[in-house]
Amino acid sequence: MFSLTSPVLVEQGTMPDKYTLAKGENVSPPLQWSGAPEGTRSFALSNVDPDVPWGSFGLPPAGTLFADLFVHWVAHDIPASVASLPEGAGAPGALPQGAQNLNNTARDFGEGTPFWQHREGWIGCAPPAGDKAHRYVFTLYALNEASLGLSPDAHYSDFIEALKGKVIATTSLTVYFGVKGE
Repeated sequence: MFSLTSPVLVEQGTMPDKYTLAKGENVSPPLQWSGAPEGTRSFALSNVDPDVPWGSFGLPPAGTLFADLFVHWVAHDIPASVASLPEGAGAPGALPQGAQNLNNTARDFGEGTPFWQHREGWIGCAPPAGDKAHRYVFTLYALNEASLGLSPDAHYSDFIEALKGKVIATTSLTVYFGVKGE
């Protein structure tokens, strides 16, 4: 069975502070997987927050625009020989040889977009203070191609398009994180 686990994350558990932008060191957690299906030539990994309160930012509510997720991390072209990523692998240049980080962006906000909307690699959890705990969904894709062929300036919507017809199997791990209000 294809599965994604972590020595520091528990399914439906709480994200340890260390891996958050809000309270920690903003490093990606270690991840490991097993049971990749036959024919797997590479992996891709995403971590998204589907619980962002877009209305509080003066934006249309979730479900009205494509990619209403806050994208915390996308790594692609991870060689099929790799079965884990160490802590901190989400930093620029820290992935295994051949693998690439994608630019993280929730929506195309245009000029004046905050730095964290167009940053390569891991962006730790930082939900608004007082908001409910958010879900952080890690999804690992087993792919039938060695590369998605994405350009260095590709974004999440390009990633989703590139996955079409290449996904053999997926597995996921969901954790929660919230910041208590004052």
